[in-house]
Amino acid sequence: MKEFILAAFSFISSLLLVVLLVCIGWYLVWTFFLSRFRFVRELLGGTSESALVNDLKTGRSRLKKTRRDL
Repeated sequence: MKEFILAAFSFISSLLLVVLLVCIGWYLVWTFFLSRFRFVRELLGGTSESALVNDLKTGRSRLKKTRRDL
């Protein structure tokens, strides 16, 4: 019985460790890479208006200034 409890504990703790590492990895990938793409934000439930606000806050406006030569 003691061996069964030890095996169950090691299995559950290993499973929790894997889930924790996957969550940390997803958070880091989202923070440093995926959150920059409007398409991914919209897929995950964001609206285009909030994406525009986020772009303007971070200085990544999609509007390009036109150059006028006089």
